[in-house]
Amino acid sequence: MPQASENNKNSERVCVLIIEEKADLRTFFMGVLTKTGNYEVKNAASPIEALQILSKEANTIQIILFDWNMKEMPGHVFSQKIKNEVNYDHIELVVCSAAFSPQDSFLMSEIDIYYTMPKVVNASEFLLKMEEVRSEFINTQAISAKLKDLKHLIHESDIKSIDTLFSNSDVEKEITNNSKYTYLGGEVRILKKKYDEAIEFLKNHLDKNRENRQNENLKTLSTLGKALCLVGKFEEASMIYEKLESKSPNNLGHKIMLGDALLGLDDINGAENKFNEVLNKDPSNTGALVGMMKTNSVSGNFDQAKSFFEKIEGNFESKSLASFFNNKGVALVKKGKVEEAILFYENALQFFDKFKAHVYFNLGMAYYRSGNISSAVSCFQAAMAQDAKLLEEKNILKELREKGVEKFIADYNENLKSRKK
Repeated sequence: MPQASENNKNSERVCVLIIEEKADLRTFFMGVLTKTGNYEVKNAASPIEALQILSKEANTIQIILFDWNMKEMPGHVFSQKIKNEVNYDHIELVVCSAAFSPQDSFLMSEIDIYYTMPKVVNASEFLLKMEEVRSEFINTQAISAKLKDLKHLIHESDIKSIDTLFSNSDVEKEITNNSKYTYLGGEVRILKKKYDEAIEFLKNHLDKNRENRQNENLKTLSTLGKALCLVGKFEEASMIYEKLESKSPNNLGHKIMLGDALLGLDDINGAENKFNEVLNKDPSNTGALVGMMKTNSVSGNFDQAKSFFEKIEGNFESKSLASFFNNKGVALVKKGKVEEAILFYENALQFFDKFKAHVYFNLGMAYYRSGNISSAVSCFQAAMAQDAKLLEEKNILKELREKGVEKFIADYNENLKSRKK
């Protein structure tokens, strides 16, 4: 029995990473928490040191306590770095500050920061707040835990597991009825490439919930803007992101998405300005670096695009990014700029691993239309080697496999001759 009691006690302990620039406050926070026996505590004197700890020990940390007004990196930048990293999405953030502006409150609502406390607190008030956080972390309701899992699965693009999660009717019910989670319904539809359905779902929700507090609709609006970009409605999307940026100017994600919308409108300078605004605040921001990689690729500045690519840390690939490059190349082909499309796709190959097969296929199609059938076949073969599933989607690949290379090329040349007669 004593052993079971000890195991239960250990299961209720949480690990807290404290980020505090002042040594005396770090000692104070650590002393109050460790004395209870409910906390394991790790310390960092700066956000940079905290990020280094997280890169190695994130799976052991459940809570981060930090000052919103850190000198080395503002809290609004640090918190977004944490929230944008899929490996950290189990971690709760607790923010200290003497006061929060309306802009701070908007941002915290958007990125799911639920716990705040005054910077100056006594030991009992501090412990009371931390016990509230610990208790809620341990006793997370089943539906909340499932929604947290859903966010992670969306980050991972794991459609099969998402479908399994949605077999629980409570999940879909919560997303439909709770404005806080509506955006997740849009994100799932986007992941499944049901863009028009996502737009309809999100717009219907916004129409029905106009009376919500503004911050309750911000994430829904943001996801709507993303869906609009994906169907080419860049003007409407840019209007949404301009509105969101004015409401929550510290949300770097809004600037990145506005940059993407402007890029869709062929306003390359405007897009670069937005991406640079983000990089001025967070030089290692993946979304902004990818944005600059895209703008320079579109402009034909391939060496510059590569320089931004080389600054990106960790995995950044996504279906939407692959679609961007594929669609831009297809647009060049449709305009008769086939040689430009070939250069564009060849440049894009270096940026992908997981989605390289799709780029190879589109590069092959560009070569096919240019009359370079040998290079086209090489690209088609590379695409199939990268992803065998493409054979099920692309008829021309089925034809290549069924005929074999020699007959495929011979038939192509024969058709080419007959068209020239």
